[in-house]
Amino acid sequence: MLCASFFMTGCDATQILTAIENIAKGITAAMPAIQQAVGAFQNVVNNDGTAVATGTAAVAQPEVAAQNQANVNVTNPNQEEIAGQNNTTAAPAANNTATPAAVATNTQTEAALANYQGGKLSPAEFGKLFGPVAREASKKSGVPASIIMAQAALETGWGSSAIGNAKNLFGIKGTGPAGSITVPTKEVINGRTVTVQGTFRKYNSWQESIDDHSRLLTTAARYSTAMANRNNPDQFARELLKAGYATDPQYANKLISIMKSNNFYQYNN
Repeated sequence: MLCASFFMTGCDATQILTAIENIAKGITAAMPAIQQAVGAFQNVVNNDGTAVATGTAAVAQPEVAAQNQANVNVTNPNQEEIAGQNNTTAAPAANNTATPAAVATNTQTEAALANYQGGKLSPAEFGKLFGPVAREASKKSGVPASIIMAQAALETGWGSSAIGNAKNLFGIKGTGPAGSITVPTKEVINGRTVTVQGTFRKYNSWQESIDDHSRLLTTAARYSTAMANRNNPDQFARELLKAGYATDPQYANKLISIMKSNNFYQYNN
Protein backbone atom coordinates (compact mmCIF):
# COMPACT_ATOMS: atom_id res chain seq x y z
CA MET A 1 0.00 0.00 0.00
CA LEU A 2 2.93 2.29 0.69
CA CYS A 3 4.25 1.79 -2.81
CA ALA A 4 0.84 2.33 -4.38
CA SER A 5 0.56 5.60 -2.52
CA PHE A 6 3.84 6.77 -3.97
CA PHE A 7 2.82 5.83 -7.51
CA MET A 8 -0.41 7.72 -7.14
CA THR A 9 1.51 10.87 -6.20
CA GLY A 10 3.62 10.54 -9.33
CA CYS A 11 6.91 9.70 -7.60
CA ASP A 12 9.44 7.80 -9.74
CA ALA A 13 11.02 4.51 -8.66
CA THR A 14 14.21 6.15 -7.36
CA GLN A 15 12.28 8.33 -4.93
CA ILE A 16 10.25 5.34 -3.80
CA LEU A 17 13.35 3.25 -3.09
CA THR A 18 14.98 6.15 -1.27
CA ALA A 19 11.88 6.57 0.91
CA ILE A 20 11.76 2.83 1.67
CA GLU A 21 15.45 2.82 2.64
CA ASN A 22 14.88 5.77 4.96
CA ILE A 23 11.93 4.01 6.61
CA ALA A 24 13.96 0.81 7.02
CA LYS A 25 16.79 2.75 8.62
CA GLY A 26 14.33 4.36 10.99
CA ILE A 27 12.88 0.97 11.96
CA THR A 28 16.36 -0.47 12.48
CA ALA A 29 17.33 2.46 14.68
CA ALA A 30 14.18 2.06 16.71
CA MET A 31 14.53 -1.70 17.24
CA PRO A 32 16.66 -1.48 20.44
CA ALA A 33 14.07 0.75 22.06
CA ILE A 34 11.28 -1.58 20.92
CA GLN A 35 13.11 -4.64 22.27
CA GLN A 36 13.77 -2.87 25.57
CA ALA A 37 10.10 -1.98 25.90
CA VAL A 38 9.06 -5.58 25.17
CA GLY A 39 11.56 -6.91 27.71
CA ALA A 40 10.33 -4.53 30.38
CA PHE A 41 6.77 -5.60 29.72
CA GLN A 42 7.73 -9.27 30.04
CA ASN A 43 9.39 -8.57 33.38
CA VAL A 44 6.16 -7.06 34.66
CA VAL A 45 3.79 -9.68 33.31
CA ASN A 46 4.63 -13.38 33.02
CA ASN A 47 3.22 -15.85 30.57
CA ASP A 48 0.02 -16.47 32.52
CA GLY A 49 -0.67 -12.78 33.06
CA THR A 50 0.32 -12.58 36.75
CA ALA A 51 2.73 -10.01 38.13
CA VAL A 52 6.33 -10.95 38.89
CA ALA A 53 9.18 -9.07 40.55
CA THR A 54 11.08 -6.57 38.44
CA GLY A 55 14.85 -6.26 38.41
CA THR A 56 16.67 -9.50 39.23
CA ALA A 57 14.72 -12.49 38.01
CA ALA A 58 12.58 -13.93 40.79
CA VAL A 59 13.28 -17.61 41.49
CA ALA A 60 10.53 -19.72 43.03
CA GLN A 61 11.60 -20.93 46.49
CA PRO A 62 10.44 -24.31 47.86
CA GLU A 63 8.06 -24.02 50.77
CA VAL A 64 9.95 -24.52 54.03
CA ALA A 65 8.18 -25.60 57.20
CA ALA A 66 8.59 -23.10 60.01
CA GLN A 67 11.20 -24.24 62.51
CA ASN A 68 9.75 -24.87 65.91
CA GLN A 69 11.06 -22.49 68.51
CA ALA A 70 10.15 -22.57 72.13
CA ASN A 71 10.64 -19.99 74.82
CA VAL A 72 12.02 -21.26 78.12
CA ASN A 73 12.47 -19.72 81.52
CA VAL A 74 16.14 -20.18 82.30
CA THR A 75 16.99 -21.06 85.88
CA ASN A 76 19.64 -18.83 87.38
CA PRO A 77 22.54 -21.18 88.17
CA ASN A 78 23.51 -19.01 91.13
CA GLN A 79 20.03 -19.27 92.65
CA GLU A 80 19.12 -22.88 92.08
CA GLU A 81 16.29 -22.90 94.58
CA ILE A 82 14.55 -20.02 92.80
CA ALA A 83 12.36 -20.57 89.76
CA GLY A 84 13.35 -19.31 86.32
CA GLN A 85 13.53 -15.56 85.82
CA ASN A 86 11.43 -15.57 82.62
CA ASN A 87 14.47 -14.98 80.45
CA THR A 88 13.31 -15.84 76.97
CA THR A 89 15.69 -18.02 75.02
CA ALA A 90 15.10 -19.56 71.62
CA ALA A 91 15.47 -23.32 71.73
CA PRO A 92 17.80 -24.93 69.17
CA ALA A 93 16.10 -25.22 65.82
CA ALA A 94 14.38 -28.53 65.51
CA ASN A 95 15.08 -30.81 62.58
CA ASN A 96 11.61 -31.15 61.14
CA THR A 97 12.00 -34.63 59.73
CA ALA A 98 9.50 -36.39 61.96
CA THR A 99 7.26 -38.80 60.12
CA PRO A 100 3.47 -38.49 60.42
CA ALA A 101 3.48 -41.68 62.53
CA ALA A 102 6.06 -40.19 64.92
CA VAL A 103 4.07 -36.96 65.21
CA ALA A 104 0.91 -38.94 65.96
CA THR A 105 2.74 -40.98 68.61
CA ASN A 106 4.10 -37.85 70.30
CA THR A 107 0.65 -36.30 70.30
CA GLN A 108 -0.82 -39.39 71.94
CA THR A 109 1.98 -39.41 74.52
CA GLU A 110 1.45 -35.76 75.38
CA ALA A 111 -2.30 -36.30 75.66
CA ALA A 112 -1.83 -39.30 77.98
CA LEU A 113 0.48 -37.28 80.24
CA ALA A 114 -1.88 -34.30 80.29
CA ASN A 115 -4.80 -36.57 81.25
CA TYR A 116 -2.90 -38.20 84.13
CA GLN A 117 -4.57 -37.09 87.35
CA GLY A 118 -1.85 -38.34 89.65
CA GLY A 119 -1.88 -41.43 91.82
CA LYS A 120 0.37 -44.42 92.31
CA LEU A 121 1.22 -46.48 89.24
CA SER A 122 2.80 -49.87 88.88
CA PRO A 123 6.36 -49.76 87.51
CA ALA A 124 5.04 -51.06 84.17
CA GLU A 125 2.34 -48.36 84.03
CA PHE A 126 4.83 -45.73 85.12
CA GLY A 127 7.22 -46.73 82.35
CA LYS A 128 4.47 -46.72 79.74
CA LEU A 129 3.34 -43.22 80.73
CA PHE A 130 6.64 -41.50 81.44
CA GLY A 131 9.06 -43.47 79.23
CA PRO A 132 8.22 -41.79 75.91
CA VAL A 133 8.02 -38.37 77.59
CA ALA A 134 11.41 -38.83 79.25
CA ARG A 135 12.92 -39.95 75.95
CA GLU A 136 11.73 -36.78 74.22
CA ALA A 137 12.97 -34.61 77.08
CA SER A 138 16.34 -36.35 76.92
CA LYS A 139 16.67 -35.61 73.20
CA LYS A 140 16.38 -31.90 73.97
CA SER A 141 18.44 -31.66 77.16
CA GLY A 142 20.88 -34.59 77.21
CA VAL A 143 19.73 -35.67 80.67
CA PRO A 144 19.41 -39.48 80.49
CA ALA A 145 15.80 -40.59 80.17
CA SER A 146 16.43 -43.35 82.70
CA ILE A 147 17.54 -40.73 85.24
CA ILE A 148 14.44 -38.61 84.60
CA MET A 149 12.22 -41.64 85.17
CA ALA A 150 14.09 -42.98 88.20
CA GLN A 151 14.08 -39.60 89.94
CA ALA A 152 10.38 -39.09 89.24
CA ALA A 153 9.58 -42.59 90.51
CA LEU A 154 11.68 -42.15 93.66
CA GLU A 155 10.59 -38.59 94.48
CA THR A 156 6.87 -39.31 94.02
CA GLY A 157 6.68 -42.92 95.19
CA TRP A 158 5.69 -44.07 91.68
CA GLY A 159 3.24 -41.21 91.35
CA SER A 160 1.56 -41.57 94.72
CA SER A 161 2.62 -38.08 95.85
CA ALA A 162 3.58 -35.10 93.69
CA ILE A 163 3.61 -32.73 96.71
CA GLY A 164 -0.10 -32.07 96.93
CA ASN A 165 -1.37 -30.48 93.75
CA ALA A 166 2.05 -29.05 92.85
CA LYS A 167 2.67 -31.55 90.02
CA ASN A 168 6.28 -31.52 91.26
CA LEU A 169 7.81 -34.78 90.03
CA PHE A 170 11.36 -34.17 91.24
CA GLY A 171 11.13 -32.54 94.65
CA ILE A 172 12.60 -29.26 93.41
CA LYS A 173 12.41 -26.52 96.02
CA GLY A 174 11.66 -22.85 95.50
CA THR A 175 8.95 -20.97 93.63
CA GLY A 176 7.72 -22.37 90.36
CA PRO A 177 5.61 -21.09 87.45
CA ALA A 178 2.43 -21.77 89.46
CA GLY A 179 3.81 -20.55 92.79
CA SER A 180 4.94 -22.69 95.70
CA ILE A 181 3.70 -25.02 98.40
CA THR A 182 5.09 -25.57 101.89
CA VAL A 183 4.85 -29.08 103.33
CA PRO A 184 6.71 -31.26 105.84
CA THR A 185 9.60 -33.14 104.29
CA LYS A 186 12.27 -35.51 105.55
CA GLU A 187 15.92 -34.50 105.25
CA VAL A 188 19.12 -36.15 106.42
CA ILE A 189 21.06 -33.61 108.48
CA ASN A 190 24.27 -34.56 110.29
CA GLY A 191 23.48 -38.21 109.73
CA ARG A 192 20.02 -37.95 111.27
CA THR A 193 16.69 -38.06 109.46
CA VAL A 194 14.58 -35.13 110.54
CA THR A 195 11.29 -33.62 109.40
CA VAL A 196 11.40 -29.98 108.33
CA GLN A 197 9.10 -27.58 106.50
CA GLY A 198 10.08 -27.32 102.87
CA THR A 199 8.88 -24.90 100.19
CA PHE A 200 8.53 -26.60 96.81
CA ARG A 201 7.85 -25.39 93.31
CA LYS A 202 4.37 -25.71 91.84
CA TYR A 203 3.72 -26.34 88.15
CA ASN A 204 0.77 -25.96 85.83
CA SER A 205 1.39 -29.34 84.20
CA TRP A 206 3.50 -32.49 84.46
CA GLN A 207 5.37 -31.49 81.32
CA GLU A 208 6.27 -28.16 82.89
CA SER A 209 7.81 -30.03 85.81
CA ILE A 210 9.85 -32.24 83.48
CA ASP A 211 11.07 -29.24 81.48
CA ASP A 212 12.09 -27.38 84.64
CA HIS A 213 13.99 -30.41 85.91
CA SER A 214 15.93 -30.64 82.63
CA ARG A 215 16.60 -26.91 82.72
CA LEU A 216 17.93 -27.08 86.28
CA LEU A 217 20.35 -29.93 85.55
CA THR A 218 21.64 -28.38 82.34
CA THR A 219 22.08 -24.80 83.53
CA ALA A 220 23.22 -25.09 87.17
CA ALA A 221 27.00 -25.24 87.39
CA ARG A 222 26.93 -27.68 90.29
CA TYR A 223 25.50 -30.38 87.99
CA SER A 224 28.04 -29.93 85.20
CA THR A 225 29.96 -33.07 86.22
CA ALA A 226 26.76 -35.07 86.13
CA MET A 227 26.01 -33.77 82.64
CA ALA A 228 29.52 -34.71 81.59
CA ASN A 229 28.49 -38.31 82.40
CA ARG A 230 25.25 -38.17 80.40
CA ASN A 231 26.23 -41.37 78.59
CA ASN A 232 26.69 -43.23 81.88
CA PRO A 233 23.40 -43.03 83.82
CA ASP A 234 24.74 -44.84 86.88
CA GLN A 235 27.63 -42.41 87.26
CA PHE A 236 25.22 -39.56 86.50
CA ALA A 237 23.22 -40.64 89.55
CA ARG A 238 26.34 -40.66 91.73
CA GLU A 239 27.32 -37.18 90.54
CA LEU A 240 23.84 -35.89 91.35
CA LEU A 241 24.32 -37.00 94.94
CA LYS A 242 27.81 -35.48 95.10
CA ALA A 243 26.41 -32.19 93.82
CA GLY A 244 23.88 -32.13 96.64
CA TYR A 245 20.67 -32.82 94.76
CA ALA A 246 19.44 -34.82 97.78
CA THR A 247 20.55 -35.27 101.38
CA ASP A 248 19.85 -39.02 101.47
CA PRO A 249 23.27 -40.74 101.31
CA GLN A 250 21.62 -43.68 99.54
CA TYR A 251 20.03 -41.49 96.86
CA ALA A 252 22.32 -42.60 94.03
CA ASN A 253 22.04 -46.29 94.94
CA LYS A 254 18.26 -46.01 94.99
CA LEU A 255 18.19 -44.41 91.54
CA ILE A 256 20.50 -47.07 90.13
CA SER A 257 18.40 -49.83 91.66
CA ILE A 258 15.23 -48.41 90.11
CA MET A 259 16.87 -48.07 86.68
CA LYS A 260 18.22 -51.62 86.76
CA SER A 261 15.23 -53.45 88.18
CA ASN A 262 12.84 -51.81 85.70
CA ASN A 263 15.19 -51.59 82.71
CA PHE A 264 14.66 -47.87 82.38
CA TYR A 265 17.88 -47.79 80.37
CA GLN A 266 15.85 -48.86 77.35
CA TYR A 267 14.45 -45.33 77.10
CA ASN A 268 17.86 -43.70 76.75
CA ASN A 269 18.61 -42.26 73.30
